[in-house]
Amino acid sequence: MSVRNVIEGASVARLLKLRERIALGGGLLAFAFGALFILLVCFVDYLSPSGEVVPPFIKHIIFLVLIYSILTLSLNFVSGFIGQVSFGHAAFFGFGAYASAILTLDYRWSFWTAFLAAGVISGMLGIPAGAPALRTKGNFLAVITYGFAEVVRFVALNLDITGGPSGLPGIPTPRLFKDFSSIGPTGKEAFIILAFLLAAFIAYFTSRVEQSRTGRAFAAIREDEIAALAMGININYYKLLAFVLGAVFAGFAGSLFAHYTRFVSPEILTSDQSVLILTMVIFGGPRSIKGSFVGATVLVLIPEVLHSLKDILGLPYDPWLICYGFILILMMRVRPQGLFGDRSIFAK
Repeated sequence: MSVRNVIEGASVARLLKLRERIALGGGLLAFAFGALFILLVCFVDYLSPSGEVVPPFIKHIIFLVLIYSILTLSLNFVSGFIGQVSFGHAAFFGFGAYASAILTLDYRWSFWTAFLAAGVISGMLGIPAGAPALRTKGNFLAVITYGFAEVVRFVALNLDITGGPSGLPGIPTPRLFKDFSSIGPTGKEAFIILAFLLAAFIAYFTSRVEQSRTGRAFAAIREDEIAALAMGININYYKLLAFVLGAVFAGFAGSLFAHYTRFVSPEILTSDQSVLILTMVIFGGPRSIKGSFVGATVLVLIPEVLHSLKDILGLPYDPWLICYGFILILMMRVRPQGLFGDRSIFAK
């Protein structure tokens, strides 16, 4: 190896370290601003002599944005890192919600124990869900994951332990020194803070994975499976790992959502949920952390604005359904890699 090659290698290593430090600094700054915003939204009512400043509905929307950000980040492990199309991510979300609800209602587990168990159980469900990815991909895998989610939904519809079509009401509120419902002006504040912390942790974990040996293995599989196999990468292991990681984090989101709404039903398992989460990934950009947050924010806010517009104008139809299809067509035509992504799973 020549001296020139050594110098060039050292320069590249320094550039990579500098890029990592810049990314870490940007992440810490984003976390600080996000935390300040969340605390301000949650507790600004206490600082105002007139009482309510942020309506409960706005806080509800913020919580939904955070939950869908978690789901988008979790699906990025599958549809972003290894480039597989999955239409069954709602199965993990719903399974985590049902697992946490059953454990707290029927077995009297605490929320925190059930929360962790929901992630583990959903992760175990990710193994059979990811098994087809070992032999199929593309449209075939999309159909298989869609069918898998439908099987989970029909099971939830027909089991007594899940409450059947009626679902499970009365899920207990989490407790940390005191009930979450008694923290803050509306009782939503503790859920918002917990969802923000969970989203921030998953975003940090995602960035670390992407820069690790596992992330490089994911990238090799995404770009060329045959070449990755030739380099000695265990393709089956990393594909299953991506599905399991995505399922674990989706299970956490499901658990938190179930205890927030205090109700879970098979509607949480519909294919519409899976398509919406995948659309958020595509809109924001695969493998982009900020894209996950932006995609979730935009596609949660737009329907709410259009629903309000429907009521104001007295429209006989929901304009969101038209806008939703238009957004998909526009993004696939103009920017298939998403707002912040470099390459879409549909643009190979």
